[in-house]
Amino acid sequence: MNRKLLLATSLRTMSRHKLRTFFMGVGVTVGVATLLATRSLGGGFEQALLEKVDRMFGLSSIMLNDGGGGPGSFKITDLEAIEEQIAEVVAWDPMLVVGGRELKYQDINRQVTIYGHSERGEEVWNRGVVEGEYFSVDDSASAARVTLIGTRMAEALFGEESPIGEQILLDSIPFFVKGVLEPLGIDPHGEDRDLDVHVPTATVMRRLLNVDYITSAKVLVSDPAIVEETAERIASILRQRHGILEGEPDDFMMFTPKFIRQRVAEASRALKVYLPAAAVVVLLVAAIVISSIMLVAVRERFAEVGLRKALGATDGAIGLQFLAEALAVSLASGLVGVLLGFVAAKIIAAKMGLPTAIDMPTIALAFAAAVVVGLLSGLLPARQAARLDPVEALR
Repeated sequence: MNRKLLLATSLRTMSRHKLRTFFMGVGVTVGVATLLATRSLGGGFEQALLEKVDRMFGLSSIMLNDGGGGPGSFKITDLEAIEEQIAEVVAWDPMLVVGGRELKYQDINRQVTIYGHSERGEEVWNRGVVEGEYFSVDDSASAARVTLIGTRMAEALFGEESPIGEQILLDSIPFFVKGVLEPLGIDPHGEDRDLDVHVPTATVMRRLLNVDYITSAKVLVSDPAIVEETAERIASILRQRHGILEGEPDDFMMFTPKFIRQRVAEASRALKVYLPAAAVVVLLVAAIVISSIMLVAVRERFAEVGLRKALGATDGAIGLQFLAEALAVSLASGLVGVLLGFVAAKIIAAKMGLPTAIDMPTIALAFAAAVVVGLLSGLLPARQAARLDPVEALR
């Protein structure tokens, strides 16, 4: 049987048994679409997350967090000591994060998280203002009742009006809007940073919480190449200041760009490895379904097979026909799956604000999976059809 006739016969069989063809192909379509979409989104997710991390943390940054050593274990004086003893530390920003606070403006009430930053926050976090002014040294020194808000928060509260100089209430304390922060979007933790409310760290400490400690800080060093070495020196200073003996656990946590990138890679692994593995399972199930339906089709077509053998068709030609039919169903379903996966990836990426990384190797992998499914599912039915006795089949 020549190739054109083989293809025509396979397509005619598919069109004659539309419902059967649908059930044979739906698993391949879902599996291929899932495989393509998850691999594409996985690459886009990692790319977007790394861009966010690089912008927020930078390659010269070290994050310090209170490690649960109890309230008051981490103070601004610790940062001053670090700056004094390590010349490579060029800037630092002390932070306090306070969740579940009430923001009120006219008849608008919202629950917000308040972020305490110093006047150094603009440099340290690489995020300034698009309107108004950033915190000043005087704002920090006097614990001024001023705030910076994100672009979406400004729109939610003030619409198209300028918020600069307007008064809002934070936990019933009046604050004046001093600036609108540069847009940042969704951070690696899934928080919309354009809804931010920033207040000077000193103001949070004195007016909102009445404490003398901070919860975290970001430190900038002069050269990305010495970040890991500087982190070890910082850890040594903090252990000495906090009276931590050798062998005892630290009461602080430290995150460097290397550590954060490792966590990003682990987070993206679910989309790049585990979900595609689930798609492979779907494709294997699809292969079993196609094989089972094709075996039923072989029994239904005993007379057709017997007649063809009686007319001189070889075992190889008979087997090749059934193998070609399974392969044709799988390839057609694979094409539909690629189109659905492409559309699904684009829609999901648009809603999540992610880039998509659909490339030719990914598409080739999806089609290769469809071919493998077609071959695996068609082997057993093709073998059974080829072994039919023409005399028995024609009875």
